[in-house]
Amino acid sequence: MAIQPEGKTGMGRRRKVKKIWVAMSTPFQANFFAPLIKELEGEYEFLVTAREHDRITSILTAKRIEYLTVGRHGGRSLTNKLEAYADGIREMLPIVQKEAPDLLLTERWPEAVRVAFGLDIPSWGIFYDERETHVNRMVFPLVSRVFSPRFYSFQELFQNGVTDPESVVWFNGFHTCYLKGESLSGSNPYRRIGLNPPVLFVRPEPEFASFFPKHEPTLERAVRIIQKSGKANLVVLPRTDLQRHRYESLGATILDSSVEDSPVAHADVTLGAAETMLMESFILGKPTVSSIYWTPSKPVTELHRYVRHSTEPGEVAEYVERFIDDDEEKMAFAEKASLLVRNMDNPVRLMINEIRKLSEEEPAEVSPRRRSQTEILIDIIQSVSLTPLRPTHIMKSANISYNELKKIVETLERRRLIAEENTLGGKFYQATSEGLRLIEDYKGVKDRLFA
Repeated sequence: MAIQPEGKTGMGRRRKVKKIWVAMSTPFQANFFAPLIKELEGEYEFLVTAREHDRITSILTAKRIEYLTVGRHGGRSLTNKLEAYADGIREMLPIVQKEAPDLLLTERWPEAVRVAFGLDIPSWGIFYDERETHVNRMVFPLVSRVFSPRFYSFQELFQNGVTDPESVVWFNGFHTCYLKGESLSGSNPYRRIGLNPPVLFVRPEPEFASFFPKHEPTLERAVRIIQKSGKANLVVLPRTDLQRHRYESLGATILDSSVEDSPVAHADVTLGAAETMLMESFILGKPTVSSIYWTPSKPVTELHRYVRHSTEPGEVAEYVERFIDDDEEKMAFAEKASLLVRNMDNPVRLMINEIRKLSEEEPAEVSPRRRSQTEILIDIIQSVSLTPLRPTHIMKSANISYNELKKIVETLERRRLIAEENTLGGKFYQATSEGLRLIEDYKGVKDRLFA
C-alpha cells in the first residue's frame, strides 16, 4: 500500500479532514495534545484514545477531555510488549473502523499508527528520541508527517525510519514548547494539600522505558539530604508503587491526583530524572536540576547546556538548595530561560496551523522573493540561537554561500551578536544574549507591522 500524503486523495485533491483521532500512550501526549483539542474542538470532531498507564487518563479527566481507554503498557519484557501490541491493535481496530477518523495524531504509538495505516488514515507523529530506534522504525516509515526539533539532522531521522524529507516539519526548541505562551488554568495543587512555598517538585526516572538501565539511587539520596535540611516542602509524583514507597519512606509528600496544569507550573524548583518534565520546567522558567544518570537523548543533552545537572547526590542537593536560598539566582535562571524560549517554536501551534491548511484551497505557486540583507542577518543569528553550529551548517540553514557567510559573520562578531567557539571538534558559532534580544526585537516589530 502506498502512503498518500496527508490531506490528499489519489487524484491529488485535498482530502477533507472532519474528524481527528488523537492516540495517547504517555502522560506527555495528554498534556501536549490538550491545547490542540481545546482550540480545534469547535472546528473538528475528535476521537481520543488513551492507554491506562502512568496517570494518562487521570490527566485527561483533570483537563475535562473525553476519551476511550484502549491498550496497556507491556513493561520491560519483550514478550509482554508483543502481547500488549497485539491486544492493543485488536481493541483499537473496531473502534477506529466505527468512528472513521480522517487523520491520526500521536507521538509514536506503534499500535495506533499500524491501525491507521491498515485503514488508510494519514498519521502524524513527533520525533524527539533517537535512542528507541526499534520503536521509531516501527512507526515513522508509516507516518505521513513528522514534527521534529532542529537538534536532529535528516540523516538521524532517516536512521530512525523517516524516509521523506518533505514529510518533516522542523521546529526550534524542545517538544515541551507546547507550554510556550500557554496560560495557567488550574489552581495551585500544593496549596490544596496544605503546603506552603518553597515547594520542590520531584519526578523520578522512567523505569519502564526501554532505554532505561539499572536503577541507581542518585535521586533518593539527594532527596534525603534536602529533606534533612528542612528548606523546602518536597512533593513527589511517582510512576510506580515501588517509587511511591521509596519516597514515602523519605518523608516526601506524594502527589496522588493529576492536575490540570503541568505539576512544575506551581512549584518553586523542579528536581528529577524525568526528561520531559525537566524540559517543561525549563520552558516555564522554573529553576531546574537534573539528576539523569543514563545515556541522554539529544534534546536532553541540549537541555543540560541550560540547567544544572549532576549525578552526585550531594551536588544535586547543593544546586537545589542554592535555588531555594537565593532569589537572585532564581531570577537569573528565569530570565535566561525566557530569553532562550522566546526563540523557540510552539510545536502544537505549528501542528494546528498544518491541520487548518488541510481545509484551505491550494494556493497558486508564487515565485519566492529575494531576502533583504536584514533578513539574511536575522536568519543567521536565528540559526545559531539555540545551539552552536559549524559554518557549513549555518550556510545550509541560512541558505547562503561561503563568501557571503564569511563577510556577515565578521560583521555579527564585531557587533557582538554572535560569538565564535573553538573546540576540539572545530569552529562553532552561537548567538550571544545581545543577538537573542535582537531577534526578539525584530519579531516584535514584524508582529506590530504585519500581524
